[in-house]
Amino acid sequence: MSALTRDVALGVSEAGSGVAARTLRQAPLIQSRRNAIRWMVSAAGLGLGAWAVGERGTIRRLTADLRTGTGERRALTLPDGTLLELNTGSAVDLRYTAGQRELVLLEGEILVTTAPDPQGRPFTVRTRSGVLTPVGTRFLVRDLDDGRAMRVAVLEGAVDVRGLDPAASPRRVPAGEQADYSAGGGFAAGPLEPATSAWLTGMLIADELPLSDFLRELGRYRPGLLSCSDAAGALRVVGAFPLADTDKVLAMLQEVLPVRVRHYTRYWVTVGLA
Repeated sequence: MSALTRDVALGVSEAGSGVAARTLRQAPLIQSRRNAIRWMVSAAGLGLGAWAVGERGTIRRLTADLRTGTGERRALTLPDGTLLELNTGSAVDLRYTAGQRELVLLEGEILVTTAPDPQGRPFTVRTRSGVLTPVGTRFLVRDLDDGRAMRVAVLEGAVDVRGLDPAASPRRVPAGEQADYSAGGGFAAGPLEPATSAWLTGMLIADELPLSDFLRELGRYRPGLLSCSDAAGALRVVGAFPLADTDKVLAMLQEVLPVRVRHYTRYWVTVGLA
């Protein structure tokens, strides 16, 4: 047994309230970020099971090849020349091999602008509910309903959408349209809505959107709890709002709607009728 193995095993064997902290202290000794997380998950069997199950989303982000935090956006060029932009709270794994190019959207939302591959490898995006095959395209993909559905919005070209079963028949979404696809095979397509791609320009667009839905969307871009009363949630929001300053957006709501925003802390905000 190597010194590294003994040291990490010792931390895991000390199961109790300090297991997570000790395991994290060992993480710098481990070359792979994924291996560090695996040690933490293995400790779950010694007393951290509930913690591990409750933090699956956090673990996915920590182990992802590419990720963004709350309110963060990130743009980069992949090895094949494909352009990728991650929206807030997103996590992506890259599966590039000699025979394929695949992005795995673990959670969140991305913009993909595909590039031709000199090696002729096919390109796909895999989500928790289906697989997308672009046809010379620029498109958005968003994970919905905790992985039970996804939304694809095509800006250029076309995208074929199918379920996780390789034998499933694909449905094509052309440029200028968007579609919601569920893991159960549900497919609902329609014209591309401006709100779907507004985040690319740092905006949140609402067109008669219930305030409850508006705040749920705004909450993706700020940490903490953001909620509203049932009465306030039924009000309708219209306008374009800057995502760079969510506090400013909340202040704007008080100017256009009969509501009052209460800041109990920086991370606990509620909206109710004025």
